[in-house]
Amino acid sequence: MVIIGASHAGVQAAASLRQAGWQDKITLIGEETEQPYHRPPLSKAFLTGEKSAEQLSLRGEAFFRDQEIIWLSGVRAERLDPRARKVTTSAGVVGYDRLILATGSRARVLAVPGAELEGVLSLRDIADARRLKSAIGAGGEIVIVGGGYIGLEVAATAAKAGRKVTVLESQAELLTRSAPSEIANSLAQYHRQHGVELRFGVTIEAIEGDAGTVRGVRLAGGERLPADLVLVGIGGIANAELAMEAGLELSAGGIFVDGQTQGNADGLYAIGDCATYRNPFTDSVMRLESVQNAVDQARAAAAHIASQPAPPDTVPWFWSDQYDVKLQIAGIAPSGCRMILRGAPDNNAWSLVCLDGERLAACFSINRPADHMAARRLIAARALIDPHAATDPDIPLLKAVAASPLRPAAE
Repeated sequence: MVIIGASHAGVQAAASLRQAGWQDKITLIGEETEQPYHRPPLSKAFLTGEKSAEQLSLRGEAFFRDQEIIWLSGVRAERLDPRARKVTTSAGVVGYDRLILATGSRARVLAVPGAELEGVLSLRDIADARRLKSAIGAGGEIVIVGGGYIGLEVAATAAKAGRKVTVLESQAELLTRSAPSEIANSLAQYHRQHGVELRFGVTIEAIEGDAGTVRGVRLAGGERLPADLVLVGIGGIANAELAMEAGLELSAGGIFVDGQTQGNADGLYAIGDCATYRNPFTDSVMRLESVQNAVDQARAAAAHIASQPAPPDTVPWFWSDQYDVKLQIAGIAPSGCRMILRGAPDNNAWSLVCLDGERLAACFSINRPADHMAARRLIAARALIDPHAATDPDIPLLKAVAASPLRPAAE
């Protein structure tokens, strides 16, 4: 058993294989030399110093030793031969019977002059986070390109540290691909209250510097924003080149797999940020970048490889922490769904329920964790919702079911 990628998906796959009774050799290959670590805190608790690198560890050295998992750190997979079942790495050739690709994703590059200057950063791994932490600590003005979750979380962290922060977004509002306007506008208000300047509908012409170091961002029309640090957070790209060169099927920007995470080559699986699949709750092909998806797909792959029953389909869920706001998302909201407000946004605890017809499709909750947990159950059960009951925040969401009681998703 060979696993390429030693982050959430890869490490979970190795652990789940052992839990499922897999007794054969497991080799885990990772490019980073760091102990495998949690990534969500990189934009929050690690930047503030609340958590150290050691506290982010996914599994300690004792785990790999006790579970007899060979962890090859600092090793890069360079070529894959599915017919010969061999992986060529920077440390030599490794043969396999089964292979899991957990190669993750990388930051999308801003294609403008000056993007290579010192002080222009992205945030995908702990090395990026260390550079960002040092730059924020040095003071100065910060420009964040992209109004997505990573950019907003870093903006909140930097603003709380007293830095002047400007967020540049090419669209008309924040989170245009992942959250409804009500959520985006509420978060925008929080950021403005904390001194963050938000600029929408802007186009960046160049990043300007002096002696190789960033000094500002020039917008279309000639306006120049001073910047001692520029963080680019404009999305991620699946690390699918290894699979593409090996002739594996790609779709929607990732390695296409079935419900058991199998690719179109014998003995080969793909999981996590690098994989795309047909989501059973939306019936659409998608690539999800989340810890939950990485862990769930790792467990599904391990179960199939170890000839164990497949775990049940899991509702996609996500979260983001900004200031005193915990945004939790359950499900995927289809376009045109009906939005129902639960509670008042001014009270700092409210939810937005998304109905596809009468069926609950998604729920966006701000500081209402009970709604989030209930929504995950209801979406999994394909439950129908009484919109009048769902509007009342004093009625538990679980009691707003209009049809039959909760039932297994398979039904």
